[in-house]
Amino acid sequence: MRNRTLIFLFSFLLFPGLFAQETDNNDQEELLVDGRYVGGNLYVLNPSAGDGFSVQGVTLNGKEYPFTHNSNAFEISLADYTPNDYVIVQIAYLKGTEPKVVNAESLVKESEFALPSFIYNKKTKLIAWNIKEMDKACSYRLEQFLYGKWITVKDLGTPDDMIADTYLPVLLTGMNLFRIKQVDASNKELFSPVVKLKSPNRKVYLVADKVKDFIEFTAVTHYELYDANGFFIKRGTAQKVNISDLKKGNYWINFDGKEAFITKK
Repeated sequence: MRNRTLIFLFSFLLFPGLFAQETDNNDQEELLVDGRYVGGNLYVLNPSAGDGFSVQGVTLNGKEYPFTHNSNAFEISLADYTPNDYVIVQIAYLKGTEPKVVNAESLVKESEFALPSFIYNKKTKLIAWNIKEMDKACSYRLEQFLYGKWITVKDLGTPDDMIADTYLPVLLTGMNLFRIKQVDASNKELFSPVVKLKSPNRKVYLVADKVKDFIEFTAVTHYELYDANGFFIKRGTAQKVNISDLKKGNYWINFDGKEAFITKK
């Protein structure tokens, strides 16, 4: 994890133009390709647009991917993934000039079930669904795509158990993805279509990178904590994270799509 971060920072310093956003986000749309990885890399046809090219940015499992901007075609390497890993590629492009992933079959779609009521309500700022559309013989979980994987953010239970049909999400800066998992009596899993929600920059930061008993953020956010060697410790959603039980030393923390190095004194 540290090596990937250092490579990204080194590339950014040497080639800042590769990461520059050339247009206002209001002039952009997004193409999403996702599924279980079955092998091979992805190849993208990138149409010309004005004096440049259509694609403005690529995100691979929640992290910015340094693609070749000035080309009518480029490759997205999936060499770090193994078969059956879940992969999401988000491609931001200029309106009216949609790129094409020529071998999207490298990612196999998971089996879906219909849930037309599953939406994000902009007025209430809630994710909502209709319990009557759900199978009473199945149980359900609401999942959010966080740091390269689907994480259960709320166990909904069976339709007969459900008290609420809405959920107030904690959003990351940028694109947020949600789905509902359905599990039947034989443990067969099906998934609802993905709800996409773009959030502006929330400006969530660490209060300090040298801490004693608590890691504190400027707002409530999702987080994942790792030791200095990249071994997972815990994840959650909070503004203050209690680390009084951890040894003194260095740790990595992911939050709001960022990665930071902290020291416990």
